Amino acid sequence: MNPFTIQQLLLTRAAEEADSRGEQIPFSEREEATRRALAVTGDLGKSAAGRNISDRQWRFLAERAGFLRDRAQAMVGDIPVPLHTAGIGAGLCLAAFFFGFASHVAGLSHSFDLLALPLILILLWNALVYAFWFYGLIRKPGTDGGYGLVARLIGRKIQSPDGSQPGNKARKVYLESVASWLRSWGTPTVASWFHAGSACFVLGLLAAVYIRGINKEYFVGWESTWLGARGVSTAVGGLLAPASWISGIPLPDSLDDWNRLKRASASAGENAGPWIHLYAITLTGWIVLPRLVLSCASSVRARSLRATPPKWDAEEPYLRRILGLARQDGNFSVAVLPFDIKNPGMIRDGVYRDALERLVRETWGQGARPCWFECAIYGDEDGIWDGMWADSVKCEAAVLLFDLHATPEDEVHGTLLDAVLKRFAGGRRGVLSVLESARYNPDRFKSRLALWQEFAWKRQVNMLPVDSAVGRDTALSPSSLVYPPV
Repeated sequence: MNPFTIQQLLLTRAAEEADSRGEQIPFSEREEATRRALAVTGDLGKSAAGRNISDRQWRFLAERAGFLRDRAQAMVGDIPVPLHTAGIGAGLCLAAFFFGFASHVAGLSHSFDLLALPLILILLWNALVYAFWFYGLIRKPGTDGGYGLVARLIGRKIQSPDGSQPGNKARKVYLESVASWLRSWGTPTVASWFHAGSACFVLGLLAAVYIRGINKEYFVGWESTWLGARGVSTAVGGLLAPASWISGIPLPDSLDDWNRLKRASASAGENAGPWIHLYAITLTGWIVLPRLVLSCASSVRARSLRATPPKWDAEEPYLRRILGLARQDGNFSVAVLPFDIKNPGMIRDGVYRDALERLVRETWGQGARPCWFECAIYGDEDGIWDGMWADSVKCEAAVLLFDLHATPEDEVHGTLLDAVLKRFAGGRRGVLSVLESARYNPDRFKSRLALWQEFAWKRQVNMLPVDSAVGRDTALSPSSLVYPPV
């Protein structure tokens, strides 16, 4: 999956979850996007079940997000996300090359010092880098999920409030999700730049030495307050021995030969050409090649993480709704059974009807259609199965609708719920238990809902509030409320 598609998925999800009432992205448009995506990908079939998301499901989610992208973008606003980073890396590598080139050209000298401190420090620095890299391979991941300093800085920068749209919930959710995604591949990307830049710096340094050597003659020598010929032969000889073996360029084989290289005012020294080759081979083998390999490895890892979909599974509430809506198991009817509703007219008319129809489709798929039944009155629950709800047995599933204003009673509401579960549980059937909560005091909504949920949980059933005035909790998925699951 390409990074643009992943960003699109995160954007659409943030907008849909923030707009749980369908005020800015109407549910009709969401369902139309679902139908259009299914037309492209085909029926998801059995792949919509289980925790793992199949390739076809990811393609469906990506196509659907593409159809809703403009709406989601209007909600979230413009947030620049660095998806194309190759140019930045190339620019940094070019700058490192010229910096390495200039670092040598700045020291206009004919002398090539065998104990040149900059070269020794470069080698030691890279040895330290390799030690940290190896430690990173063997250490156990920490509590930060393996994110480094760079990754945390990237996430902090992305999530820092810009004040342009205060109170925008969709923007906040999107910033959090995209920052988490950026952190996953930001560190290996910067590591790739770091390794490639180090190699380019050394290449620039060597290029400057060889280019200057065309019209300047370097003379080799050494001088030290603390080291004698034996110490220099041990240090420099040990450092350059692999390069000497590879190239065939011999090193001095006696202390007298090393002493002759000691810099003296009366002697200009020997030609430094062979020694430059030895240092060039050493720097290439110790720095340039390993750093380029590490850069390529980090780049491959970053590309893989950039193209890795979010760590979602089909059991998440958001995806359960979307994938549940995408199921096309054939046409079948779902009985809508209202009981003792104070406002029964709302069930068949207006936004409340739309909400119930949407819940039916989200739970049982595109082929499910609600079949509306008359509202039963409190006290008539014993005779409704032979009267107004008699034809409900022809339906394959049911939505049992209670009134949030009522107080749940085991001998009434519990008995009715048990009867519905007995009639519709099994096979493809299932029961969705919901609450009509229109015109209920929002301040008391949570406590009242908790009372009903406690009542329902005794029967392994959950309760879903459905009302456009109060809104429903997006953490509650209709697919999870069917008993047994469809």
